Amino acid sequence: MIERRWVKLPSVFAAAIVTATLLTGCGGPQMTPVETPTSEQSFDEAKAANAEFKAAVADVQKQLFAGEWRVEEYGDIPESCDDGYEFFLRRKLPEGFSFAEQGPQRLEELRAWMGENGWRVEPGPSYGPGIDNVVIVGSKPDAKVARLDIDLLPGVAAEGTVDVLELRATSTCEPGDAAALLEQLHGPLRAVPEDTGIPDLESPDATPLFERFTG
Repeated sequence: MIERRWVKLPSVFAAAIVTATLLTGCGGPQMTPVETPTSEQSFDEAKAANAEFKAAVADVQKQLFAGEWRVEEYGDIPESCDDGYEFFLRRKLPEGFSFAEQGPQRLEELRAWMGENGWRVEPGPSYGPGIDNVVIVGSKPDAKVARLDIDLLPGVAAEGTVDVLELRATSTCEPGDAAALLEQLHGPLRAVPEDTGIPDLESPDATPLFERFTG
């Protein structure tokens, strides 16, 4: 007859067995694994964030000029930031554009409009003697805009100069992989980049370009 002997385990060893049982899911509650977004889902989220960012900036552009702006940085290149990726765009008014010496006044009106429409606008000096340009710095995080800079160098008709205005915007940092998203948008990195079809001019009402690379 086989004799069964029960050995009392040390308390520390017994606790280790209980812990191991819980972790393996045997007889205890199981932890729900964290789901990783699919490639398709990540791309759709990035496209939505980019569209929201550009729509907010376009609203500001339309307060100044509803026609076609010069495209300096289109704003569809995901760049790495602290927790993921962000977008940057840069636009300029058309060459030879003039507010007919009403540029400083128009920017003051824009500053007021932004304050009334959910933008946080930083205080800045008023245009006048000793100040050559007019600058507005703002943000609207709930519309994906981390920072918006508008810089106007007013023209003087008597001197034959025209207004020069540049608008720069950076989106909020969105969670995700900037490198993976860039490859989804533009394909594998090439020594000589191909024409991406980005326009030289674009109106604020244009639908943003943001499509998967098809090869």
